[in-house]
Amino acid sequence: MKTMPIWWETAEDHRYALEVLQLGLRRKMLKAVLRSCTSSSQIEREFDLSPAQAEYHLRMLEKALVVEQTAGGWIATPTGILYLENVETKR
Repeated sequence: MKTMPIWWETAEDHRYALEVLQLGLRRKMLKAVLRSCTSSSQIEREFDLSPAQAEYHLRMLEKALVVEQTAGGWIATPTGILYLENVETKR
C-alpha cells in the first residue's frame, strides 16, 4: 500500500485540491466521511448517487489528499480534517 503525504507538497497540489473542493457536493462528502459515512454504498445513499458517481467523486477527493481508502472504508486524512477546520468553517 502506498504512503500518501499528509499535506499538499507543491503549489500545484494545493491548487488542484482547492479546485476539487470547490464543488459543494465533494465538501459535503468529505464531511460525511469524517462523521463516519465510510462505505461507498453509504455515500451513494446519502447523496443519491450511482455507484459510478460516488466512486468518481471519492477518487477525486482521494487524489486531492483529503480522504483515503482503508480496509475499513473511507476515512478523512489529516489534510481533510485541517481543511474542514480551517477553511470550511469560515465559509
